[in-house]
Amino acid sequence: MKDYVNLDNARLEDQHQVMKGIVADGVCPFDEAYLANYHKQPILQQGKYWMLTLNQWPYEHTQVHLLAIARKHVETIDELPAGAGEELFEHVRWAIAEYKIDFGGLAMRFGDVRHNGASVNHLHAHIIVPDKNKPADAKVKFKIS
Repeated sequence: MKDYVNLDNARLEDQHQVMKGIVADGVCPFDEAYLANYHKQPILQQGKYWMLTLNQWPYEHTQVHLLAIARKHVETIDELPAGAGEELFEHVRWAIAEYKIDFGGLAMRFGDVRHNGASVNHLHAHIIVPDKNKPADAKVKFKIS
């Protein structure tokens, strides 16, 4: 059976519990047919290739943490059709305007979740805005590997 999540990459206990249920169900939690079963945040934008939503488990010290999830189940960038990258950037521009983002990051892992640090083996990108009021020595950490 295919692994759609990597329990070792769960950061929070409630996230780990949800992911254990996903493993038992044997489905990809980011596939549109199953997303609402596990992801309880609203879909903010939806295009032909991507949907944009709030991260259910935002990273510590973030002010805004969004996910752009590929609508088709793909695991690597080379599986995306032409136009998908342009649409992703359109969603990022929308988020920048909607949330009045003046700094932040866009990050994406791809490939096997046993090696890339992601929790879900379905291509998605993070739009991350650190909290301006976080302690000076606090950092938002995006794990890769």
